[in-house]
Amino acid sequence: MSQPAVVPVTIDDIAKAAGVHPATVSRALRGVSGKVSPDKRAEIERIARDLGYQPNAVAASLRTKQTNIAAIVVPDLGNPLFGPLVQGLEQALRQQRLLCLVVQTPAAAEERRELIVALANRQVSGLLILAAECDDPMLEAARQRALPTVLINRGTGDRHFSSVVSDDRESVRLVLEHLAGLGHRAVAHVAGPAVSSTGRARREAFVEMSRALGLGPCPVVEAKAFTRAAGQAATMQLLDSGAQGSLPTAIFAANDLIALGTLDVLRQRGLSVPRDVSLVGHNDMPLVDLIDPPLTTVRVPVEGMSAQGAALFLEHLRDPALAPSTRVLMPELVVRSSTAAPTAA
Repeated sequence: MSQPAVVPVTIDDIAKAAGVHPATVSRALRGVSGKVSPDKRAEIERIARDLGYQPNAVAASLRTKQTNIAAIVVPDLGNPLFGPLVQGLEQALRQQRLLCLVVQTPAAAEERRELIVALANRQVSGLLILAAECDDPMLEAARQRALPTVLINRGTGDRHFSSVVSDDRESVRLVLEHLAGLGHRAVAHVAGPAVSSTGRARREAFVEMSRALGLGPCPVVEAKAFTRAAGQAATMQLLDSGAQGSLPTAIFAANDLIALGTLDVLRQRGLSVPRDVSLVGHNDMPLVDLIDPPLTTVRVPVEGMSAQGAALFLEHLRDPALAPSTRVLMPELVVRSSTAAPTAA
């Protein structure tokens, strides 16, 4: 036998129980100051709890043009870096009574723009974009719709949006000084895609700092994505571009997934890490300490980026006219067994 449908409690029900007009109940439950006495508000709130009243979020959004929903836009749900970032953001925003909607970035430019338009049409309160590309159509759509937007993990440098990022130049400095200290002089870089700010920034810093340290030759190849497969393709290009005797003694990969692809190819070519080639990644994503050998990598401040990204987002919600700002957090190098002195050193 089926259970009878539960009829939701309405403001009219509360008003009847409290002996007041429904408008008074609405003001009391919305916390409108100066309209309802403290004693009457407390009585109305008690009756609402006793009756099991649940506010209608859809109706409230129609009144306020706000849904209290923050859209978190993630470029690749399969990338282990983004899970902890999303978790930290969701926890921080939920404490402020914001519901988070997580969506993955489409590949096509027009679809990226349409995604932001669709989110705006559904009256999300704002956007937290975890990995925008340079000249990303998502950003132009967000700007046109005047959506409060905070970029996390990647910035644009155009001062249109606030961002919370890890210091990419510091990352490269830590890696190169570590490798140079071990005695490496021939260090290669498997760079991230140039369309991303992180890929571009790490590549530029690598070229500049390897010269400043007097290293060389230091070839650079570009991975077309921050993925293991792209790392494999770029590493094959790197190894095929020179004679066996001129191979680098160390490789710095732009992220850990690229580094895994590099490790695959080195093994296929019969090269051992770190005996033949030292390997460094970036991000310190979960489980890279469990691969063989455990990966030396740059740890990005995930907890700090989540906490400060959420705080900055809330500031923009409270003050839509707030000027954009950038918060730069410091990474750290985690040295494991994938790096060692070159055998010839």
